[in-house]
Amino acid sequence: MAKGSSNKSRIDTLTLKPTEARIAVKHMISVNLKNAELGKKRRGLFMWGPPGIAKSSLVEQICDELNFKLIDIRLTQMEPTDLRGIPVPFKNEDGGKAYVEWAIPSMLPKRDAGKRTATITDEFGNTYKGAIILLDELPNAAPSVQAGSYQLVLDGALGEYYVPDNVIVMAAGNRDTDKGSTFKMPTPLMNRFVHIEMRVDFEDWQTFALTVGFNKDVVGYLTAFKHELFEFDPLSASRGFPTPRSWEAVSDTLRDDPNLPETVMMALVAGAVGDGVAVKFLEYRKNAAKLPNPSDILAGKVNKLDSTEVSLMYALTTALCYELRDQFDVAKKSADKKVKDEFNKMADNFLSFIMGNFQPELVIMGARTALATFRIQFNPGALKSWPEFSSKYRQLILNA
Repeated sequence: MAKGSSNKSRIDTLTLKPTEARIAVKHMISVNLKNAELGKKRRGLFMWGPPGIAKSSLVEQICDELNFKLIDIRLTQMEPTDLRGIPVPFKNEDGGKAYVEWAIPSMLPKRDAGKRTATITDEFGNTYKGAIILLDELPNAAPSVQAGSYQLVLDGALGEYYVPDNVIVMAAGNRDTDKGSTFKMPTPLMNRFVHIEMRVDFEDWQTFALTVGFNKDVVGYLTAFKHELFEFDPLSASRGFPTPRSWEAVSDTLRDDPNLPETVMMALVAGAVGDGVAVKFLEYRKNAAKLPNPSDILAGKVNKLDSTEVSLMYALTTALCYELRDQFDVAKKSADKKVKDEFNKMADNFLSFIMGNFQPELVIMGARTALATFRIQFNPGALKSWPEFSSKYRQLILNA
């Protein structure tokens, strides 16, 4: 038994949560840019992981951060010649021998004349510092297509084509155990990559979801039932199953029209996360709708909560934080002292309400979301509830 536990711990250390995977990807970008500058071989990064955990989205976010263009190549949709290009015959004007030049795909950035780098632009006229060529779904590609990527990964070349020095090649795909119709990667190609595996991490997901504004009921439900963020069974015949990607689809569905007919809403949510989870989530959402309006709480109209269902408090906490963030944004942009004073009252009511009605875990969640995630700035001298909050949760304030 002890031996099995040791093996599990050893395997777990080989996986990275999204924030760690982000560091690894950015580091390997730096390594490859430096290697290109020194004329050394490239070191392609391969990011493995189960479906729906946002591997491609992570690369896209990094591209946005670095001002790189993402060139997402879905190899499952390609033939071997799609990467290499097609031969185009030419004949010398002096009647000499005919020759062939390869017409490379337009999606691959080309070096500027006389330079090792490329000017990277898009169809909208935006200019980028560099680009990432992401060979997505590489394990799902036919072996002949995989073989066509050998030289591109290691040498940064395809025949007469050379990858510019400010362009990075990396890959992503599902594991063999995910039953995603993958082909075994040839050992020589496997050895050309540095491999990492990304896993789902709730805290990483929650921070992201709050930052981009996921539906409050989705965030609240998953905070109460963390295990339902990701439930993937490769042997299941269910079309929908919970993943970070499918929960984002649920959030988008609720945002676009939260008042869809019940049967339609059930069908759409079940189609994303599966029947069983959909039933539980929509029942949770129905009960959460009976909770007080967050704006009434911040206005001081409601200071006591009648419900004792702890799981529902997560949705209310999320809704309160969203509302407080919106009011803070208004106050921050205003030069009117009355507006700022009104926000101070709301912040005071926020702290008083969560301390008076929530368990410490929820108080910490709400305060951390407001202070650390949303970077809401409180004025301690204007808040009556601040001394009590400070004495009980001082460490949280320091960490924020």
